[in-house]
Amino acid sequence: MKEQKSLPFSVSLSIFFRSFLIQAVWNYQSLLSVGFAFCLKPVACRLYKDQAARIDFLRRHLGFFNAHPYFASYALGAISRVEEDRQASPEMIDRFRNALIGPLGAIGDQLFWGTIKPGCILFAMIGVLLIDRVHLLVAYFFAMLICYNIPHLLIRVRGIMVGYRQGFDVYKLLNIVQFQNFRIIYRGLGAISLGFVIGFNVLEYGRINPTLSAVFGLSIGGSYIFHKWKHSFYRNALIILTGSVLIGIILENL
Repeated sequence: MKEQKSLPFSVSLSIFFRSFLIQAVWNYQSLLSVGFAFCLKPVACRLYKDQAARIDFLRRHLGFFNAHPYFASYALGAISRVEEDRQASPEMIDRFRNALIGPLGAIGDQLFWGTIKPGCILFAMIGVLLIDRVHLLVAYFFAMLICYNIPHLLIRVRGIMVGYRQGFDVYKLLNIVQFQNFRIIYRGLGAISLGFVIGFNVLEYGRINPTLSAVFGLSIGGSYIFHKWKHSFYRNALIILTGSVLIGIILENL
């Protein structure tokens, strides 16, 4: 069983704050590598007193690295642990870092860009539709930021702590199932918000112009039928868009 260890609080805190700048020097040659090495500098200072050894440590971690910026914290914690243990060669650590690129990117994209961010944007749209007072809209905006940043900050903190405890075994935790609760919550939030936004617009604009409601209803029905037939998304979107425009033109000229 892996020994339960933890980074000193000051080092963990330094890595955490530095992780917000991991994309600051993003480039097409090595992507996040400069930011990744910058985040690991407190670890280098802790492990090596000699300046040349620190430089060598940082130079090794300037190699190619990419991941979702929030989930990169798991790699930061794990690399800190394996570097501290000094039981693996630099080549093995490089291979380990490269092996984390795919899982960290895939999970982060699915969870944040595919679920949490759309859910929060739809949630924010409700406030735009319903609130007309500036101070209430500002308060709602901050509530939306809190809603988004709870999982964001939790992933950054948890990634450093858990990654350090697990070391080479961190890959066992890099599965989207581990974050299923977040997916359920924010999918639900997004679905409820989307339903509200659609219903509000149908009622609001349908009252002004019934044609819009008719076209919208036909578009929804057509989308469902084509989805059942499992045609390609782009073909469906083009057919539905074209059909909606034609139906709208016909109804307007009746």
